[in-house]
Amino acid sequence: MRIRLLLPVLLSTALAVPAFAQSPAPGQPSEQEMQRAQQGAEAWQAYLRRVAKAVGRSDGARDLALAALLEAQARPHDAANESGLDPERWHAEAAAKGAGDLITQQLLLAAAMVGDDQALGNAAARRWQALSPGNLAPLMHLGLDMDALLDAATRASRNAPEPYPLQRWAAGVMRRHAPTAAEWAAFGEGAKPSADVNAAVWSSSLSVLLPDYQPVLRACAGRAPGAAARADACRHIAGLLLAGPQTVLDERIGLSLARALAASPAEIATLDARRRGVDWRREQMAELAKQDDGPGGAAAFARLLADTSVTSEDTMARRMLAEAGVPAEPPASWQAPWQRR
Repeated sequence: MRIRLLLPVLLSTALAVPAFAQSPAPGQPSEQEMQRAQQGAEAWQAYLRRVAKAVGRSDGARDLALAALLEAQARPHDAANESGLDPERWHAEAAAKGAGDLITQQLLLAAAMVGDDQALGNAAARRWQALSPGNLAPLMHLGLDMDALLDAATRASRNAPEPYPLQRWAAGVMRRHAPTAAEWAAFGEGAKPSADVNAAVWSSSLSVLLPDYQPVLRACAGRAPGAAARADACRHIAGLLLAGPQTVLDERIGLSLARALAASPAEIATLDARRRGVDWRREQMAELAKQDDGPGGAAAFARLLADTSVTSEDTMARRMLAEAGVPAEPPASWQAPWQRR
């Protein structure tokens, strides 16, 4: 069971196309494969609806927000035939009861993003920002135009998306609602994992909270209109992203921004050395992830997620690599993908 989003959207494009009686083209899924994928997706949706109903019976703000997220992940389904699902109430009550709780707001933001509701997402991001003033992370989800975002970013003092406290809490709840043997068999996912592993891997679906940095990268590009005037704001964002990044994406984006704004070959060399390390660890982790039961597999992820000393994706990767006997830094002879071109 590899670390990935468990709710299947596999073959979603193919499933939207009518199946033809002829043999499939090479590399395309067969009609039987598409049917299995459809059945697995429907089984996952049914499981998530079951858990949403159970969690939604709670009066706790986090539970209600999680129920709203699970319902959004379980779509599409026939809401008219579903008793016990009340995502609008769950969202509203969670927002009111959890106004002072950061994890509640992160869950509500995730639910809005999965459900493609920008207004609800912006509201949750604003509440997160109010709870964490000076934090760049919620600003990235506010739907601001670029000038407003860059202006607000100059007043940010840190970048703290806090993914692991959120994932740990969510995993703790999902552990109590593990799939039954019959449900797991219907998923078509192979051997049933432990409740801890299933919960931890599901919690990784909360990576939906990663922001879209493409507009910022375009705005800060040297050839973009107005980029020169925005250089200070772009440099400030890069500094925030590189100061103890909690996600690999933040570090990679920070390196890209900093390199585009670098003023000397020596500065570029320093950034490239750090970038080589990031790329090396990503490449080695990809190899470890191919071994389901190895030090980079789902069981190791579940164990390390429960360890509160693991506060960033880089720390997680370094711990897994150390357990596998793989150095965290690349040998001098190794070339990063961008060096091979």
